[in-house]
Amino acid sequence: MGLTVVGVNHRTAPIELRERFYVPAADVPAAMERLLLAPDVEECAVLSTCNRTECYVVAAEVGHGERAATVTLAERAGLTPEAAAGHLYVRRNREAALHLFRVAAGLDSMVVGEPQIQGQVEQAYRASRDARPDGVGLVLHRLFQSALAAGGRVRAETAIGEGAASVPAAAVQLVLKVFGTLEGRRAMVIGAGEMGEETLRSLLDRGIDEAVVASRTLARAEEAVARLAHPAVRAVPYLAVADVLRSVDVVLTSTSAPHPIVTADALRASRGTEGRSMVIVDIALPRDVEAGVGDLPGIFLYNIDDLQRVVHATVQAREAEGRAAEVLLGEELDGFWGWLLAREAVPLIRGLREEAERIRRETMEVALEGITDLSPEERERILGASRLVVQRILHAPTVGLRKLAGGAAGAEQLEVARRLFEMNGRGRPARADEEEGTGMGRGEDDGE
Repeated sequence: MGLTVVGVNHRTAPIELRERFYVPAADVPAAMERLLLAPDVEECAVLSTCNRTECYVVAAEVGHGERAATVTLAERAGLTPEAAAGHLYVRRNREAALHLFRVAAGLDSMVVGEPQIQGQVEQAYRASRDARPDGVGLVLHRLFQSALAAGGRVRAETAIGEGAASVPAAAVQLVLKVFGTLEGRRAMVIGAGEMGEETLRSLLDRGIDEAVVASRTLARAEEAVARLAHPAVRAVPYLAVADVLRSVDVVLTSTSAPHPIVTADALRASRGTEGRSMVIVDIALPRDVEAGVGDLPGIFLYNIDDLQRVVHATVQAREAEGRAAEVLLGEELDGFWGWLLAREAVPLIRGLREEAERIRRETMEVALEGITDLSPEERERILGASRLVVQRILHAPTVGLRKLAGGAAGAEQLEVARRLFEMNGRGRPARADEEEGTGMGRGEDDGE
C-alpha cells in the first residue's frame, strides 16, 4: 500500500496561480473520478483552500497515484503536467501523513497556528466523502480523523493559536487590553475595504454589541454589511462620522485617504468635555488619525507600527510553540502509522497461515494415503497434531511480524518479510500467479 499527497501551496506558487489550481466543492466529484480512474488507485481525497490544493491518494504501491494526481492538478490549472510539476510538492507514506497532520494543526499555514485551517480540513474530508463514498476508504478516513484529532490536541496543549497574527486581529487585541471585554461596547470602522471588513469580523467574533461601518460611498459600506449579514452591524454615510464619534467606544480606520480624516479639533468638538475612554486604532498608511489625537484625555491611540509589533511578537511566540507542537504531532503520527502498518501486516500473516495450512493439508494427505488401518479417531488425532505443530511454528513469526509493523522502520521490514516468505502485497504466495493449482510447487525440494 502506498500513501501519497501531491499539492501546491503558498510557498510553491503565487496567488494568481493558486487560483487556477483551486478545486471548489462542486468540482470535487469530477476530480475524484479522474483520480480513481488511474490504475491501482484505491482511495482519494481533495483538499482545496485559498492557500493550498492537495490530492491525497492511496494506491496498491507507493507512487502509483502520483502521476494521476499531477495530471489532475495540471488540468485544473490549464498547464501541462511538466509545467505544473515545477509548482507541486510530493510527500509519500509517513511523510504524506505527517504533512496532513501539520496542515490540520496550522503548522503549514501562512500564519502559523491560524484556527480556520482545521475546519477547512474537516470540510474537505466531508466533501470528498460525500462526493464519492466509495473513494474515501478506511485508510483516508483514519488519516483525516487522526490529523483532526492531532490538530485539536496541539491547540489544547500548546499556545500556538493565542495572540493576534493578523493586523485586524492585533487591532482588536489592543482594544481588549484597554477595555478587557467588548460586551456593552459600540464600535465604528471607517473604511469598507478588505481590511475594514476583516476588522469587523474580528470585532463580532469578540462579542461587540454594535458596530457601524462608514465609507466614502454609502453603497460600498452597505455591501460590506450585506456580506457580513449580522444584525449588530449597520452602514452609515460618510458625513455621519462626526456624529457617530460622540457615542462609540472604539474607532478603527483603514482608508486610503491622503490626509488625516480624524483630527484632534474634530474629536474634541464631538466629545465635548466628556472624560469617557475611547480606543482608536489607525491601520491606514498614510495615517487616518492626526497624531495629536493621542494627547486628548481618555483617548488611547494606536497605529500600524504598534500593530506590527503585536503581530511580530505573536508570530515569534507561535514559532516557539510550534516546536512543542511538532513533538505532539510526532506522537500522534506514531499512533496512526503503527495502526496502518499493523493493518498492512494482516494480509501477510493471513497469507502465511493459509500457505502453511495448504502445505500441511497436502503433506498429510500424501502421508496418510497408504495407511488403511487407522480408525477415524486416530486419523483425526494425527491431523490435529499436525495442525498444532503448524500453529506453534507460526506463533513466533506472527508475533514478530506485528511487532515489526509497529516499529519505526516497519514498512521496510514488512517488505523484507514478504520477500523472505515469498508473499506479495496482497498476502498471496509470490509464485501463485504462475503456479496456481500446481500443488506444492517448490516445497517438494525441501528435503535437499
